[in-house]
Amino acid sequence: MSITTAEKLNFDSELASAVILRDTVEFPITGRTVVVNLAQTDAFTGTAQLAPLPPMSSTILVNGTVTGELLLAITMQSEGDQEQRARDLGWQDFYGDGGPVLLKSPQETIGTIVIDRRTVLRQPALPSAPEPFTVKANLWFSPAGTDCGIHNLHPFIEVHTQVSGLGRMQKFDEKTYTALYEDQQLSPGTTNPIPFCIDVDGTFTYPWHQYRADTDCIWLALEYHAA
Repeated sequence: MSITTAEKLNFDSELASAVILRDTVEFPITGRTVVVNLAQTDAFTGTAQLAPLPPMSSTILVNGTVTGELLLAITMQSEGDQEQRARDLGWQDFYGDGGPVLLKSPQETIGTIVIDRRTVLRQPALPSAPEPFTVKANLWFSPAGTDCGIHNLHPFIEVHTQVSGLGRMQKFDEKTYTALYEDQQLSPGTTNPIPFCIDVDGTFTYPWHQYRADTDCIWLALEYHAA
């Protein structure tokens, strides 16, 4: 068994516990927990029969163990009045008065991993050039029916994991809701498949996109910054 200790993140709270597991072997999970593989190597979950958890993917574990290089585990502590609890915790009101309700937890810098852009972004024409990336994470909350804002600029690779509620990541041809062309459904424990961006001359280029909350939602944003 591993002697790994779970490291609490700076947004760990009575709303949602959030910990990091590093180089862990058969770490026991008890209770319903969203587990995200932050590394670029497979993690493994299970009891008698192990199953791979691929890089930048997630699942819900109820019992059993997890083995992996770099994992994030989140357990919802309370489902009641998440907006007020997030405000009481001091989460940032991203838009402020007059905008949609979008609350952001503190952001945590987790560590550095090695990423090959050709592999992660599914761009076979890129050279194979593994390089260090810094991993950062934070939680977001929005209430039911919230469009969180169409945008297309990020200087990093980003993926999202659903923690509670039902939401979606949406892609648009233009910065308008009528230009929707892809609608990725997210339920608890799921991560949007493959980062949205591509590498164009060393710059991460995104389509117009947004997160939409169908119900009250808490989700995890993971950012991979070239170090």
